[in-house]
Amino acid sequence: MSRIPSASPWWWKLLAPHRVELAKGLTATILCSLAAAWVPYWSGRAVHALEQGQWDLSRHYLVWMMGFTVVAGIGRYLMRNILIGLSRTIERLQREELFDFYLSRPFAFYERSRIGDLMSRIGDDVNTVRMATGPGLMSFLQVASILPMTIILMAHTSPRLTGAVLLPFLCLTLCFYAIGKLSHTVQQKLQLVSSQLNTFSHETISGEKVVQAFGLESNRVVQFRELSVQQARLNIRQSVIFGSYAPLSALMGGAGALILVAYGGNLVLRGVLSLGDLTAFTGYLVALAWPIMSMGWAANLFQRAKAGQERIDQVMAPLEVPLQPAIALHLPEQPMAVKTQRLAHRFESGRGIGPLTLDIPAGGSLAVVGGIGSGKTILLQMLAGLRLPTEGSIEADEEPLSDDRLRAHWASLGWVPQEAFLFSNTLRENLAMGRPEATEAELWDVARVVCLDELMKHLPLGMDTVVGERGVALSGGERQRTALARALLRKPRLLLLDDCLSAVDAETESRILENLRSYLGTTTLVLSTHRVFVAELCEHILVLEEGHIVQYGTAEELSNQPGRFARMRRLQSLEREIVRG
Repeated sequence: MSRIPSASPWWWKLLAPHRVELAKGLTATILCSLAAAWVPYWSGRAVHALEQGQWDLSRHYLVWMMGFTVVAGIGRYLMRNILIGLSRTIERLQREELFDFYLSRPFAFYERSRIGDLMSRIGDDVNTVRMATGPGLMSFLQVASILPMTIILMAHTSPRLTGAVLLPFLCLTLCFYAIGKLSHTVQQKLQLVSSQLNTFSHETISGEKVVQAFGLESNRVVQFRELSVQQARLNIRQSVIFGSYAPLSALMGGAGALILVAYGGNLVLRGVLSLGDLTAFTGYLVALAWPIMSMGWAANLFQRAKAGQERIDQVMAPLEVPLQPAIALHLPEQPMAVKTQRLAHRFESGRGIGPLTLDIPAGGSLAVVGGIGSGKTILLQMLAGLRLPTEGSIEADEEPLSDDRLRAHWASLGWVPQEAFLFSNTLRENLAMGRPEATEAELWDVARVVCLDELMKHLPLGMDTVVGERGVALSGGERQRTALARALLRKPRLLLLDDCLSAVDAETESRILENLRSYLGTTTLVLSTHRVFVAELCEHILVLEEGHIVQYGTAEELSNQPGRFARMRRLQSLEREIVRG
């Protein structure tokens, strides 16, 4: 959707790109309203002719009344078809825009956003906007078009009766304004609580194994109940506010009818007004009743939509530079050379890593070793271009890794994070996600490298077996091996492995590491691990401690030097012997 200047009202930003459809809908609404406004006039003329005993003239007026009724029906059909269709188009475009926005956000956006909240905005908030730009807009246009013509016809018949009959409707407008302000405040609170409830539900269902393992079911139920009660109370309050529109409209409509009968009947008895004019006034009042009653409903929809659009605008006011769109790239096949110059990253708490200066030649391999919290993952995230450094720079093939080069960098990258994420699809589609054109033979080749081929032979449908949400049908080690195979299938120029074999047993790990040796030299490899025997796969080893380099060298050099690497090697060797024994 094209963006309109921010000074414009929220509803105009959505409707302005669809001026042609909006003009068609407005034309159909005006046609419907004008025709509907003239129907009471001709009915009044018909009754007046009957009073005078002019039967032929009365039939003539009735034909006119029938014609305007047909025109009003056609206009109403066109109005609903165009305006409701327009609202559905706006809903689709807004959802697509939000989805594209989510996909273009960098890593930092998702660190500070909650998935349940993002889902609430692309779901509930967009739906409230759709209701306002469809049924709400249609009701508003009906009132705006039928009201002037009807008042003109009423004033032409009797100005005094017109003023008396419309007085309750003026009071009704003031009441609607006050209720609308209150509705907007309640709706903002309601959407915030709904977002919290969505987030809580998403986290609880995703982490149900942790909840069950710690016996927190009762605790989570209590928290869910508290959020549900808050949402229910706000929903009830909003329903009460919304429900007040109909009684108020009925009350004011009844007051208008009472004035019409009392005052209008008096005018008829005094000979100031004819019976036909009183009949026309009754028709005018009926014609105005539904549009004015729906005006309160439309006002409530607009207040809800305003709150929803504010939340959408909040999430779409990014702090980060959006990513460049994905395009087809022709990349060199040789491995990537990576250099960092005083690279550092600091969080608001002051923790982080660096400065680090590294020089990894094309086809080289580096293992990053360290304990928990040493900064291994942060370093790999920066090398992957997922996290921006706060200091220093990264060069890929002697070119700075800037925002405009991220897409080319990612196209050359094979990235396997600690937590392997699989989509709710078949194993084949998860493996071939980075290269959909991969052949069957290529899929089996990478499966053998990561020791996944035996598993695939025993699955019910082989590679076409659905792995479930987030790969729930597979074990943790199987998910990690699938993610590794997915990265290898891309034939990356730079392969980043972030402790990706932590859930794999020692024997399978050894086989995978032996198979990975064939990739050395054909790709630049950087892996992070807390297992020194995995690190020995690489030419050089970097030991981190609290974000700083404490050792650097080959596995043989570090094993013979006193320090953290040698201590870790002795402890893990002892652990291996105990396990084997």
